[in-house]
Amino acid sequence: DIPAEDTITLTVQWLNIKSGNLGTAVYTASWVAANADVHSQQRFFYMGHNGEINVDQAHRGYSAAGDAKGSFRNINPLYMKYTVGSDGHFGGH
Repeated sequence: DIPAEDTITLTVQWLNIKSGNLGTAVYTASWVAANADVHSQQRFFYMGHNGEINVDQAHRGYSAAGDAKGSFRNINPLYMKYTVGSDGHFGGH
């Protein structure tokens, strides 16, 4: 056994030199996961001044939202699911 941590988390404070604004980022990497619907949970979340982005690569989806009314978008790439559904039929999605 190697005496190593399974998860590493960094909290970083960023400085925008031009504006002087401060930002905070949390980065986490993990090498183990419980049994789940996917082998690895590949996620990314960004929150900025005027909106946010949420990516769930494991489930092939992402969304974006801004401060403007009606700016929420659920942007999912087109892909095919080649497995048979629980009803025994091909879903084609």
